[in-house]
Amino acid sequence: MNPISDIMSGEQILLGLGIIIILGISLQWFARALKIPGIILLLPAGMIVGPILGLVKPYEILGNALFPIITLGVGILLLKGGFDLRIRDLQPGVNKAVWRLVTIGVLITLAIGTLAILLILNIPFKLALLLASVLIVSGPTVVGPILQFARPKEPVGSVLLWEGIIIDPIGASLGVAVLSFIMATNAYPVLEIFLTIITGIIIGSVAAVLYIASERAGRVPPNLSALVAFMFGIMAIVAGELIFSEAGLFAAVAMGFILGNQRFTPATGIKEFTETIEPLIIGMLFIMLAALVDLNDMGQYLPSALLLVAVYVLIARPLIGLVATRGLEFSLAQRIFIGAMAPRGIVAAATASLFAINLTRAGIDFPHLMPMVFLVILFTVAIYGISAPVLARKLKISQPGVNAVAVIGDQPWVVDLTNALHNAGCNVMLVAPGDENIQKRESKIPYITYTESLAQLADEDVVDEVHKFKERIKWLIIATNNLDRIKLAEDTFTSQVGHSGMIVLGRSRQRQDEAIFAKGGSDMLINTPFGLFGRNEDEILDILDNNGVFDVINGSKQHDEGEVPEGTVPFLKVLSDGNLAVPGDVLPLKRGEQLVVVSKQFKIF
Repeated sequence: MNPISDIMSGEQILLGLGIIIILGISLQWFARALKIPGIILLLPAGMIVGPILGLVKPYEILGNALFPIITLGVGILLLKGGFDLRIRDLQPGVNKAVWRLVTIGVLITLAIGTLAILLILNIPFKLALLLASVLIVSGPTVVGPILQFARPKEPVGSVLLWEGIIIDPIGASLGVAVLSFIMATNAYPVLEIFLTIITGIIIGSVAAVLYIASERAGRVPPNLSALVAFMFGIMAIVAGELIFSEAGLFAAVAMGFILGNQRFTPATGIKEFTETIEPLIIGMLFIMLAALVDLNDMGQYLPSALLLVAVYVLIARPLIGLVATRGLEFSLAQRIFIGAMAPRGIVAAATASLFAINLTRAGIDFPHLMPMVFLVILFTVAIYGISAPVLARKLKISQPGVNAVAVIGDQPWVVDLTNALHNAGCNVMLVAPGDENIQKRESKIPYITYTESLAQLADEDVVDEVHKFKERIKWLIIATNNLDRIKLAEDTFTSQVGHSGMIVLGRSRQRQDEAIFAKGGSDMLINTPFGLFGRNEDEILDILDNNGVFDVINGSKQHDEGEVPEGTVPFLKVLSDGNLAVPGDVLPLKRGEQLVVVSKQFKIF
């Protein structure tokens, strides 16, 4: 790791920053489409634009501000992680499993990792201990995306998420203590770890209380609420780091955890802000850190890294998973999955980069550190990212996919529509706040219904069958002509399905029609939810206003050419997996597909 060697021009710095931001966001976007963790693309991209092409040189671009900026970025990610932790998730057994993973699990990982590194790399014990301590950490930036793809049933997801968020500052602090031991700067490293944890928790708690008090006193304008929380978060991270290295990370987790679980003031703005800024920080950090790697060193240590990864993946983690869940109410499948999930992430990369600088300045030669850490990160993320969804399905602990439909509205045919979607194979929920008729028939309706207030449905801290089902909703059909009710439904479901997942089935749909038929009258978004009915929506509504009904047909009720029966209009196609599709040109339905149609006069059944 060399200090700044070249002076870059303003244009070169601007180009480098632009590449970092553009690649950081676009590659995560692309990874989401491919359903793979973004880090699998970010690390190779950083290596290409950094050491290969020489377009991104983090030291030259940011100078001495590089690692302070990385520390702040990691702190904000952990604040977001702490905010996502919920006390309600700590069911009996979950808290014990998490505690074992971040205590006994850390010690097992450290011991096995140190022994393996000694055997594989043949380096001094102190350096092996340092590398093993850096590779303890996991982190929400890699665990979270993998869990989103794998979708394991609870409580597995909660256990792994809690572990990933808590173990990051613990592993980083352990690494700092080992580094101090190596450099002989601290005679009491264990005491330093304890003081780091306590200091961080106190500072984070104070920052959270100050923010809550400011909100409760009405001193924070609504449009600045999330930014003020962000400000207090930065204050907590900086204050902690100035007292003890890595105390700021504990402060971030503590502050986020308190804000996420308190009930004194709404925290919706904080959630939205952190969810927006998180991908930006992840993308920038991984691109910059990967650009610091020496590719020649990575090639040299590739065989050693593969052996070490094999030890972690095949020996250390499965053993930890079994030990941490022993005697608790976890099935064998759940225990196996917990023992098959420990990717390394951003904190390992950041601490390795910083430690390499400190060791070089102290005259300690440890060329193995950076390439080994980055190779382990890349291989573990690739292995767990690819295997986790498959393993969850094989173990039969994966949740159903996000393909459900919610129907809400005041039209007289809403129940008929919901019945048709259910009969066609959709996972559907009828949302009918205050509807007494639905309340009376609720026990006889074969799908989920919700008749309480929309405000309660929007409350993410409520845990019941309806709120769990809401997490699977991909489409929302709003069947009303009332603009106020459309707005209320959109506000309730936007965070879940986004505007592109909403279908306004009614006469008051100006914005929807503008999105579909803008500029030139072509169905520009015909494959989006807005375009599901094409230009037939008014025709469908006219039929329904004249006592039309919804029906379901399959291939056996079609003509050979795939046309619908006389007197019907195509509405939605339901694929064999329950997803909605555009009817388009009505072709013969494939096996398992159903077509929801609107019938003018009669039932087809």
